[in-house]
Amino acid sequence: MIPDSILDGIENLDPLPVTAQRLTTLVGNDRSSIHEMAEIVEYDPAVAANVVRVANSAAFAGRYPVDKVRDAVIRLGVGNLVTIVLDGCVKLLKSDAPLYDLTEEEFHRHSAASSLVIKALIAEAHCPLPPEASIAALLHDIGKLIMVRYLNADLSSLVSLCKEKNIPFVQAEREILGCDHAEVGGAIARKWSFPGEIIEAIEKHHQVSPEGSGVVLDAVMLANYAAKSMGAGLGAEGLNISMDYAGSRKRLGISIEAFERACAQTVLWLIEQNQATAAPPEEER
Repeated sequence: MIPDSILDGIENLDPLPVTAQRLTTLVGNDRSSIHEMAEIVEYDPAVAANVVRVANSAAFAGRYPVDKVRDAVIRLGVGNLVTIVLDGCVKLLKSDAPLYDLTEEEFHRHSAASSLVIKALIAEAHCPLPPEASIAALLHDIGKLIMVRYLNADLSSLVSLCKEKNIPFVQAEREILGCDHAEVGGAIARKWSFPGEIIEAIEKHHQVSPEGSGVVLDAVMLANYAAKSMGAGLGAEGLNISMDYAGSRKRLGISIEAFERACAQTVLWLIEQNQATAAPPEEER
């Protein structure tokens, strides 16, 4: 059960910005269109500028640059569009996560890597993943940012319990803290009125079910594993996680080779992102 201090913290979270709220309500709605989403973005100049910028970045660039919001939105697609907008909202929750041995930069790198893995899997394996997958992948660890705000806990006690009982990190969270970051993340997703598939994927991304998982949950589990495997936001948890890697991969129809190529592509995109945002050399300033 989530402690009252965490529940109070979630209740006091600022609501999502209007643009993010409006876009999120359209995800999974068969009657909504990409043009309707483009119209929402056009009314928010700051979001519009960022959407056009990302649409021209290495991970999304096409044969020619785009300078119109509608063209950028069409290029990105629903899942990538909403993920980009929500990424800006997550970055407003600025915080290191010492309970997980993660800096703010490492946390966001893991989130970005996870969402990019989804994009790479779709392109590499031609996997029919819904837009909810990239959104859930971006947000799957958001509970960690709330845990570190409202719980006074010691990282060493979690690590020691993992070694003593030979248990996953998330189980040590439950035993010492009374809840885990996935459970808290699911509560945040409910607070922000996300679609059910996104809530479930965030809430259960450390649960292994012998009956199998939903498509979005399987995708998030793979994305989390992939991001950690490439060293993006390992933290204290590292690869001490519970997941059915082979089962998730097979249920999604992704071969080992396709998964490995998707990971390699994600690494390249992350390197290109870092180069694009790096400060220019001293002589160029």
